[in-house]
Amino acid sequence: MKVIVSDTTSLIALEGLQSIKLLCAVFESILIPQAVLKELSAGSPDIIKTINAVGCIEIIRLEPSEQLASLQLVLDPGEAEAITLALERQLPILIDERKGRNIALQKQLIVTGFAGLLMLAVKTKKLSSDRAQSMLDQAITNGFRISNPLYQQVRAAIASYKS
Repeated sequence: MKVIVSDTTSLIALEGLQSIKLLCAVFESILIPQAVLKELSAGSPDIIKTINAVGCIEIIRLEPSEQLASLQLVLDPGEAEAITLALERQLPILIDERKGRNIALQKQLIVTGFAGLLMLAVKTKKLSSDRAQSMLDQAITNGFRISNPLYQQVRAAIASYKS
């Protein structure tokens, strides 16, 4: 995957780990809609500087559409815009919230999340297994939510990439 659309949660998790630049190691370009930027800056005003500094994140302004309007009825603005952007550009999406993921999957998008990003980073040797596990654990400490069964699957997958 060279280009991906991102929702808010993974960016918040990476910002909490001071690791947004990991996205640039894994992807050539990350597109985020303005609603995601607004959600990010509400929680961390300095994040805009970080986003501008990494150089691989592009902020996209969406035009109103029926697709966007229908998604805004059931999702928060960031998720609705991220899914709409992914659909319009036919790109994969980085999204973690269950409801948003389910809708993205129903719309036939390729979906990954924060844990999937860590696994991909390890698989492509952009991150060591130990560092990925440490990042996952710290993200959970910082408030990132993941079910225990999924956590165990991710741990096993990360460990399996050790060389």
